[in-house]
Amino acid sequence: MKKVEDSSDFKAQLSKLRHDLRTPVGHIIGYAEMIEEDLPPDLLKTFSGDLQAIQNAGHKMLALIEDFLGASTVSPEEVNVGDAQFQFRMQLNHINGYSEMIFEEATDLDEAEFISDLENIAEAGRAALSLVDAIPQRLLEKNTDKKTAPKKEGKRSPQQDISIINSQIGQGGELLLVDDDPSNRELLRRRVKRMGYSARAVSSGEEALALLETDRFDLVLLDYMMPGLSGLETLQRMKASSRLRTIPVIMLSASDDIEMMVDCILQGAEDYIFKPFNPILLQARISACLEKVRLRQNISKQFRIFISSPGDVIPERRVAKSVIGRLNEEFFGRAYLIPILWEEEPMLASETFQAQIHPPHETEIYVGILWSRIGSPLPDTILRPDGTRYESGTAFEFEDALGGFKQQGSPEMLLYRKQGAPTLSLEDRNIVLDRLDQIDKLSRYLDRWLIGEDGSYIGAFHMFETEEQLDTMLEMHLRKLVEARLAQDASVQTDAA
Repeated sequence: MKKVEDSSDFKAQLSKLRHDLRTPVGHIIGYAEMIEEDLPPDLLKTFSGDLQAIQNAGHKMLALIEDFLGASTVSPEEVNVGDAQFQFRMQLNHINGYSEMIFEEATDLDEAEFISDLENIAEAGRAALSLVDAIPQRLLEKNTDKKTAPKKEGKRSPQQDISIINSQIGQGGELLLVDDDPSNRELLRRRVKRMGYSARAVSSGEEALALLETDRFDLVLLDYMMPGLSGLETLQRMKASSRLRTIPVIMLSASDDIEMMVDCILQGAEDYIFKPFNPILLQARISACLEKVRLRQNISKQFRIFISSPGDVIPERRVAKSVIGRLNEEFFGRAYLIPILWEEEPMLASETFQAQIHPPHETEIYVGILWSRIGSPLPDTILRPDGTRYESGTAFEFEDALGGFKQQGSPEMLLYRKQGAPTLSLEDRNIVLDRLDQIDKLSRYLDRWLIGEDGSYIGAFHMFETEEQLDTMLEMHLRKLVEARLAQDASVQTDAA
């Protein structure tokens, strides 16, 4: 039994050593690739040969890791440590030598990022050398984590040109990158940025979960091996959350333990990628993953939500967008909420504002947020059917939505009013008087539509004081409206069947 346990410990330790060695080697290859991609043609012609030599040495190191430390090795006695260290150091000497030659010629150039990437290659080379020197001690260390023997995967060679897939599916999106290694995070961030994605990076599972509670992301790239909360534990917590479970996750690992990655898939991950990653493979898997999400959104019940307000509640408009993002995660696969916000549209100066916004009466839900202004006046070309002028754009949007509800039962209408007086400077008397006039106009307008002749309320609205209160109310109200609509549609389908 002791032999079996020793063998299991050794295999786990060997897998960890392969993981640790591949990390700096991946940095060497990745930074050399990005230098090639960034250099203008004249400089590329000068440095291409040396950069290729650095990449070739990095790929040879990956092959040596498999040759000397592969998963089929079952005991320390099978590892020819002296030969392994000699072969690794020879490739690291090549990397160091070519890097130094490039650095000497590049120092006179005004290319700060170029120099920085060369320094990153040198730092990764030093890290790899330190690991190579420690191979004898690492092979004899005990590891209490019992793992099944990892299966050997075929050698992967990164391709250089990713432009051929820039127009393919799954482009665009907000990605969250989670990796405890700073160089891994920086490489990955720069890679996905070049692929057309926005990205934010954090160093731990704890940070990732905290950020996911407040911000919305289309995809998470999650490292498996991290101190503290591991990648698998982070994945499990995401999938246990009713709101986060729908966010797709791609696992990343420098380990070659296929069974470990399969376990992640069984726990809910969409896919996995081994490091150092092939840029083409990384792009393809991110694209395919996001495209699956978008296909599910397209077949979901869609709700267009018109957000109406004057310009004095801009923070509250951001609250509304955030709430809609969270609900999209919660209703993933069942419903997709589409916010209609004028500030996100390319408004042309040659046309009027109201002529370019999506008509509120053609949406499923109208959300009006009011405070201390009724809004800006409209031009004479935009009039009510009876020929009278609208008090403002806000009035036009409210009445357009209300007309749609009376005629066709849609949109559902939610109205919120912020309490408290706005903060104004008393130095300009005209500004103060104008705001007081705006408050009076807004109150008279709401009284006209929401209060009957006998003083009773004929329409409802919600009061709030803080952004947090609006956030809580709006999420609760929208959730109930969407659930009611989904239940109604399911009932109609059942009756039809």
